[in-house]
Amino acid sequence: MTEPRTYRGRSMEDRRRDRRRRFCESAVELFGTRGYAATSVATVCKHASLSSRQFYEEFDDREHLLRTVYDNAEDAASSAVVQAVGEALAVATSIDSVLESGIKAFVDYFSIDPRLTRICFVEAVGVSPAFEEHRAQRRVRWGESLAGIANAGVERGLISNGTDPLLWTGFIGAVNAVIVAQVNSDDLTPDDTLRVMRALLRHGVLG
Repeated sequence: MTEPRTYRGRSMEDRRRDRRRRFCESAVELFGTRGYAATSVATVCKHASLSSRQFYEEFDDREHLLRTVYDNAEDAASSAVVQAVGEALAVATSIDSVLESGIKAFVDYFSIDPRLTRICFVEAVGVSPAFEEHRAQRRVRWGESLAGIANAGVERGLISNGTDPLLWTGFIGAVNAVIVAQVNSDDLTPDDTLRVMRALLRHGVLG
């Protein structure tokens, strides 16, 4: 069996993972502060102290890098929501407490790093038709997750009926718009986003 090649005690796979991490960290910093349109591949490489050859070994192009950091953030946010909802369902006596846990986990995740908020809700919008299709697929996945929470609430007897999937679609679109408004305002805060999400859920989706 062939032993993996190493350099200075590190395998090639370890070094590639490290390069990919550095490119992603630079993308979060640059896309999340300067903006995607204002950041070239050369700028990302310089910030990461890596070469363009190394960049194209990991990513097809700049949009591929944006999609990678976007997906990383979306996956992490989804995991935070799923964990919070699962813990809340285990002890919940009302659907309100479950949804409160979920939306708070979502808002808290993006509040920790405003760069990720900008990337996911501002910079990723309108990049290309392919990226818009990708974003639409991610919204569908969020809708399925939210509908799953509602169905779990029905099974637990916390709500009497399931919810309209189209209402979840509207909720997700509204949340995106509210977060963009927050990002572009000096007066709005994550607490404002949380307040609006509560109202949309209690008086809209759940009736």
